[in-house]
Amino acid sequence: MCFYDEKTQTLQDPWCVEDVQEQRPDLNHEQACKVLEFISRKFDASIGINWDVIDCAADYLFPKEERA
Repeated sequence: MCFYDEKTQTLQDPWCVEDVQEQRPDLNHEQACKVLEFISRKFDASIGINWDVIDCAADYLFPKEERA
């Protein structure tokens, strides 16, 4: 959910560790934090942050193991 912070006069769209772990339950807290940090460094305002961005960042940093 997006909200306007009148004090800082900014629009904020918070994402949290639990959001990352909802998409990738195999990631621990530290790994999910790294995903959020990565997204913040690579942020593209024309794309924003959404479930696909979280999925791509998580898969880039922590590729899923292929099962034989």
